[in-house]
Amino acid sequence: MKKRVLWYSLFLYCFLILLTPFKAMAHTDNSEGYSKITMDRENKKLHVVLYVDYFEMGRLIDFGVSPGAPVAQLSKVLEEKRGLMTEYISSHFEILLDGERVEGSVISTDVEKRKDRDYAKIFMDFPITSLDSSIQIHYNIFFDDNDPMHRNIMTYKLGKENGQFVFQAGEREFQVGKESIFSQITRFIKLGFHHIMIGFDHILFVIALVMGTRKFSDILKVITVFTIAHSITLGLSAMKFLNLPPEIIEPLIALSIAYVAVESILGFSSKFRFGVVFIFGLIHGIGFAGALQLDNQITWQTLLSIFSFNLGVEVGQALIITLLFPLLLYIRKFKWSLYLHGATTIWILGMGLFWYFNRLLG
Repeated sequence: MKKRVLWYSLFLYCFLILLTPFKAMAHTDNSEGYSKITMDRENKKLHVVLYVDYFEMGRLIDFGVSPGAPVAQLSKVLEEKRGLMTEYISSHFEILLDGERVEGSVISTDVEKRKDRDYAKIFMDFPITSLDSSIQIHYNIFFDDNDPMHRNIMTYKLGKENGQFVFQAGEREFQVGKESIFSQITRFIKLGFHHIMIGFDHILFVIALVMGTRKFSDILKVITVFTIAHSITLGLSAMKFLNLPPEIIEPLIALSIAYVAVESILGFSSKFRFGVVFIFGLIHGIGFAGALQLDNQITWQTLLSIFSFNLGVEVGQALIITLLFPLLLYIRKFKWSLYLHGATTIWILGMGLFWYFNRLLG
């Protein structure tokens, strides 16, 4: 009997492994970017900082360098190609004052590594003739060129108006003063939901938690603890009060998946389970926050964006549990459920260990 269970488990494990996306890092379905726009009232300028994926830009402008090159080399090449890059940015990022296009200028460039990506950091200034001008921003970077899934999360502080906005293929224009609370909430709920749905490692963690429980009340308790924990670090990390490098966090997320899978197999004592889940929740929250990168100034708009994003994450988790748990209850009626449980758990353990060593060793 044990041999049959083993062979069935190995067979199902090999089948599931073929379906697995072997990406070491999660949440990388697009060339996500960031931007910050502030108003300098004294000098009558708009200061813009754009973060765009370095090698996504390299598909449009031949930088002649490969991923993994030293940051100093990337910075040097970026500066050498400033003319071509400025030409592209100027035609795909526009600021209009009272309906009239304003010519901006690139002040400096740099390269910064965020999570597992290199970003071209572009500093730009746009002159403004009147501080009371109507400001409109057109963003069209990458959408029509090579990445229709591209997003740019903008933080803005323009006079009395401040908050966050997400540029995407379906929303390429932003009018200062026209953003409603409802649209901001909806936009960041969608962003949080999308973030969890493409986070295969986080999904596996939730699945492993669910597989290790027998009653819905147990799931509710565990997920509540996990939610409270990741909400704490998500907020602190998004506002940059907590800053731990992905080189530490990403391997720990993978290790948490492996641990929960082992717990499901060996049936550890539940005495410390909530404490372990809480610690892992703190770690996962820092991973979730990688999609936001908001300003560390506490405003109600910033808190609203974080809350809405977190709500989207919770909706995604709830969807996974709602679909999975009834199916598990049904499957457990059959004898072969033991094979499936064993194969799936071993598969999750294998993926956790694979990601751990892949992320740890780079």
